[in-house]
Amino acid sequence: MLAKISRSSVSLLWRLWYPFLTRLSMNSQVNFLNYGYADNGSEGNHPLLKEQDESDRPCIQLYHQVVSAVDLRGLDVLEVSCGHGGGAAYVARYMRPQSMHAVDRNARAIEFCKRRHQIDGLTFSRGNALALEFLDNTFDAVINIEASHCYPDVPRFFSEVRRVLRPGGHFLYADFRQSKPHQAVLHRQLETSGLEVITWQDISPNVVRGMQLNTEKYLELIRVLMPKLLRKPAMGFAGVKGSAIYTGLESGEIVYLCYHLRKPTRL
Repeated sequence: MLAKISRSSVSLLWRLWYPFLTRLSMNSQVNFLNYGYADNGSEGNHPLLKEQDESDRPCIQLYHQVVSAVDLRGLDVLEVSCGHGGGAAYVARYMRPQSMHAVDRNARAIEFCKRRHQIDGLTFSRGNALALEFLDNTFDAVINIEASHCYPDVPRFFSEVRRVLRPGGHFLYADFRQSKPHQAVLHRQLETSGLEVITWQDISPNVVRGMQLNTEKYLELIRVLMPKLLRKPAMGFAGVKGSAIYTGLESGEIVYLCYHLRKPTRL
């Protein structure tokens, strides 16, 4: 779908959909809005979780895969487009940064996050990914997961990430794109962003496995929370088995990429 309509139209669609979704789920335990991640049992990327976090394991594992590229202990960390705040809360509780601040354009989501995730060192505020309200050189790491496909100007976002990072700071990033041409565009955008690409990988098979693990849970949430008229589009948004995004990732038509980038220490 993303290849057939303009990026500005996609941005408008998500700006309307996300607040609506948050309003429906305000009283639920929907802490994550990502597709999830699972290894094949031999890769060893299986974080130890507290019992209360096990129900969110696939979604937490996606965060773990992205952010574990860097030791965040004692660092000042920003997440852009935090959704319902589950990822930021995971980082704050398990990765032990000095500070963890998270922003999202969805005012209802920020209200949810402030009420749901009351953790020392973790703060939330409303913010625009394309115009971050922070001074230059403020953070040691910036996290952005499964969100930039909604932005109308991705290079501008990358420029903002570079601006707010301190020299030597890290950008921990993951998102999906239509295969080949759109993947190549993303690579070029990152390579010309002024950030150094340290590592990158295609994690599409892992995300498909995460979707498989999440499907039963998401279908039940959709049944409980969604009006019947909206259940089918909600299944597509959630990435349940059989949805367009699921079949696209499974077939290779869509790729899910994970990056670790760094701001140069010398300009």
